[in-house]
Amino acid sequence: MTAIARAAASISAILVREGVDYAQSKAVFKAARARAGLHASPERRGGVDRLTVEEELRFLDQAYSRDGKTGLMLQTLLETGARASELVQLRVEEVSLAERVVTIRHGKGGKRREVPIRRDLAQLLRLHIGTRRAGPLFVSRQQGSGPLPYTLTRQRVGQVVRAVATSAGISKRVYPHLLRHTVATRLLALGMDITDLQRFLGHESITTTRHYAETTAATLQRRFDQLTDPAAHTLVTSIQQQRGDDAALLAADLLARRRAEQVSTAGA
Repeated sequence: MTAIARAAASISAILVREGVDYAQSKAVFKAARARAGLHASPERRGGVDRLTVEEELRFLDQAYSRDGKTGLMLQTLLETGARASELVQLRVEEVSLAERVVTIRHGKGGKRREVPIRRDLAQLLRLHIGTRRAGPLFVSRQQGSGPLPYTLTRQRVGQVVRAVATSAGISKRVYPHLLRHTVATRLLALGMDITDLQRFLGHESITTTRHYAETTAATLQRRFDQLTDPAAHTLVTSIQQQRGDDAALLAADLLARRRAEQVSTAGA
C-alpha cells in the first residue's frame, strides 16, 4: 500500500468515526493543511485560453451544419458555461423556459446553481424539448454499455467538441472547458460583476474566477485601442444598438484586422 493509500485509509476511518459529513470534511482538511504548514502553490498568471469571437462563430456554424441537435447541444454548453459532466446530467424538467433559467443540480462538489439563458437559446430549447416533460435534455444516438441506454457521456461531448473544432479550421486545442473559459471572459468583457460570474460558473472560490479577469483586462485594452478612432466608435456603437453586443465585438475585431492589413500593405 502506498503512502497516499495509507493516509487515505486512516483519514476515512477518522471521518467515519467522528461522523463528519462531506461539507464538514472540507473544513477539516483546510484546518489540517494549515496545522501541517501546507500551502497552495502561487497563482498562475497570464489568464486563460478562450475562443475568439470569429472562432466561436465558426465553431457554432460548423456544429449546426452537422445537425440541429449537435449545434444546440454545443451552444447550450457554451452559453451556460456548464461543465461537460453537468451538461450530460441536465434534464428537461430542470429547464424553465418561462423564467429562462437552467438549474444545474449536480455541479462540482454536489452544488446546485441556477443559470440564466438568452431568449434565443430558450426558444431553440423549446423547439428541441417539444412536448416532453421529463428525461435527459440531450441523449446519445448510441445505446452505449452503461446501465442507462442512450445516455450521453462527458467523454462523448469532448469528442464532439474536438471534431467540430477541427472541421471549423480552429488550430488551437479546443475542449469542453475552453467553451466555459470563453463565456466567462465574454461576460466579464460585457460588464458582468466578478462575484456574479462566480455564481454563474459555480466557483467555490473567487480566486478561480479572477483568472478570467486577467484575460479580460487584455481584451478590454485591445478593444479600447480599436475604438479610439471616432468613426470606428460610431460604427461599432451603431452595430451594437441594431444587432447586439456579440455583433459589435465581431465588428471591432474585423476593423482591427482590416487596419492591420492596411498597415502591412503600406509598409510593404
